[in-house]
Amino acid sequence: MSEAVTSKPDVHDMVVVHRTFRQACAELPELVRGLRPGDTARAELVVDEVRFMLMGLEAHHVSEDEFLWPRLAARTAGQAETIARMEQQHHRLEELVTQVTGALDQLAADPRQPLCEQVADRLAELGTVLTAHMDEEENTILPLAADHLTVAEWEELGEISLAKIEKKHLLRAFSALMAVATPEEQQTLLTKAPLPARVLWRLTGRRSHTRRAARLRGA
Repeated sequence: MSEAVTSKPDVHDMVVVHRTFRQACAELPELVRGLRPGDTARAELVVDEVRFMLMGLEAHHVSEDEFLWPRLAARTAGQAETIARMEQQHHRLEELVTQVTGALDQLAADPRQPLCEQVADRLAELGTVLTAHMDEEENTILPLAADHLTVAEWEELGEISLAKIEKKHLLRAFSALMAVATPEEQQTLLTKAPLPARVLWRLTGRRSHTRRAARLRGA
């Protein structure tokens, strides 16, 4: 490395990001499976949540593909097989995302049971692959990142992910993180977030997330 690592980055924020995906993967297949023919209003709500999760997943994984894997590959002797496996898992996830995405317009317009079952099955498979991927990433890749990336590089990785999320969804994404974070993790996230994000979350983001979650779960 050209720059000496004087302090380790706090990589735990990725665990919180992963937690949002874990929650979505646990809930979305059953939400899709529970859609009823003709209930397009409900279908549009659920499809919007699926699209939001897939958008966040793409932003998260593209930043790893473009930024994280090349740096770790160059700096970690003996980890080529692990990093290659991470990349292969991303490719499989991309295939599943493409399959799900291709059916969402039709699902929103006409939530017939066979299509609901098909999309739910693909989402469940995506969740299985993604969960295994995140487990390995947290156990293997995050310790490597903490040892071999600088604080500035870790922050840059996060900035790359954020830049790939549409601006209109940034508050929603931050609110989703805060919803799964512990009180201690929330304090860390608030410390790192820019002032406008902190203010908007307190004014509208927290309540909007709660209302959206209640509608999704039928409360």
